[in-house]
Amino acid sequence: MASDIQGSVQAMEAEAAKVLEEARSKASDILLKAREEARSMSFAELPLDDIKAECDRMVKDAEQKAATDIQQAEKQADDIRSSAGVKTDQYTKLMVSIVRGEKTA
Repeated sequence: MASDIQGSVQAMEAEAAKVLEEARSKASDILLKAREEARSMSFAELPLDDIKAECDRMVKDAEQKAATDIQQAEKQADDIRSSAGVKTDQYTKLMVSIVRGEKTA
């Protein structure tokens, strides 16, 4: 009976060793295929059409915003220039009236 148990254990060990060897072989094949696929993916060109389209859209939006900002800045500059002219005239008249003695500072 002990020899039957010993034979069964040895048979199970042999079967386990066989299964482990098959698993190692499959794992090795899988790793090899994964490395080859990773290598081919690293050399493949990525589709950049979507990225370029998004980039172009962002540039267009930025240019439009810049144009709007420039128009607003020019309007503000015109407003400042016109108000500066009016204020300069007022200060000039005030200084002349002070020099003439019509008004005091």
